[in-house]
Amino acid sequence: MTETIQIPRPPRDATAPRQAGTLPALPPAPARGWRRLGWLLALVVLAGAGAAGWWQFARPPVLVLAAPWRGAALEAVYATGVVEAVDSARVGTTVAARIVTLAADEGDRVRAGQVIAQLDDRQAQQRLSDAQARLVLAEQELARDETLAARAIRSQQQVQRSEQVRDAAVAAVQIAARQLEEYRIASPLDGVVMKRPVQPGETVAANATLFEIASTVALKVAADVDERDIARVHMGAKVAIRAEAFPGKAIAATVTNIRGRGDTATRTFRVEADLPPDTGMLIGMTVDVNLVVAERDGALLVPPTAVRHAPPRGGRPGAAHVFRVVDGHARLTPVELGAAGPAAIEIRAGLADGAVLVADPPAGLADGQAVVGQAPGVPHG
Repeated sequence: MTETIQIPRPPRDATAPRQAGTLPALPPAPARGWRRLGWLLALVVLAGAGAAGWWQFARPPVLVLAAPWRGAALEAVYATGVVEAVDSARVGTTVAARIVTLAADEGDRVRAGQVIAQLDDRQAQQRLSDAQARLVLAEQELARDETLAARAIRSQQQVQRSEQVRDAAVAAVQIAARQLEEYRIASPLDGVVMKRPVQPGETVAANATLFEIASTVALKVAADVDERDIARVHMGAKVAIRAEAFPGKAIAATVTNIRGRGDTATRTFRVEADLPPDTGMLIGMTVDVNLVVAERDGALLVPPTAVRHAPPRGGRPGAAHVFRVVDGHARLTPVELGAAGPAAIEIRAGLADGAVLVADPPAGLADGQAVVGQAPGVPHG
């Protein structure tokens, strides 16, 4: 038989634990004084944030300063050039014939006098054989006439005619031999085969090019200078040559040739400069060429980042200016530029020694705006 036991329920009071499904008791409402104190604290926090934001946007910008210095200014003309060989040749043929063999390919080194191609010379050999046979007959006829003339059977005039025939036969043999040599193509210089546009078995016309050979011992740079700048370039001018294959390396050279006739299509003039040996340059490389047209010592120089330009007008760059810092304010100062390079720009007029400049004026910097300056690399406290 089952016995039922009743468990008495605890009395309800404020300290009794909350049962599942019931809501917690709400805390008593704070006093009115504490509520006012919370509002005051919130207002203080908002006021501080507003003051910090106003100072952040209204305070003068902190800018890095720079000073002009004196140094050498190089005024140069820019051009694009190509590395070429000083000695090169296009090797061809003076006769029309079929190519039998080619003894050199592109990239091969060849020596002066080396046979690099053989043409079909069977007809030329036959002509030489015929000429040699006629010479033998002419010599025999001359010998017989001389013998008969000694016996007074032949006249001296007949002997002279036989000598003329013999001399003509000798000349014909020499001509046939030289013509036979034209079927053997030899290299005119020591160098490297740069191009070979033909293949064995092809029939080529007279004066066709079979090889392009260049000597790698001496190289030069041929640059095309704009006709507006060519009058300032002179023989012996210094040249700085740079190639993408050698970043950070500048090769020094001098102008060795200025072509007297320009290209009417491109409006440029060819200027050449011999490269020093062992530069590592290869024939056909494209290079950047700077030709020095003026050199001034003690020029006033500033960082390129310090110079700004007005908007362009009529396709020309706007007037140049810098920002000087005077009594804590940026002052826009027009300047006249001279030579320009990647490390410095020459100031010809408008700026004096001892000026303090904004090294890199930000966009929107206005004339007369208050600024705070700091030295390069020094953080502003």
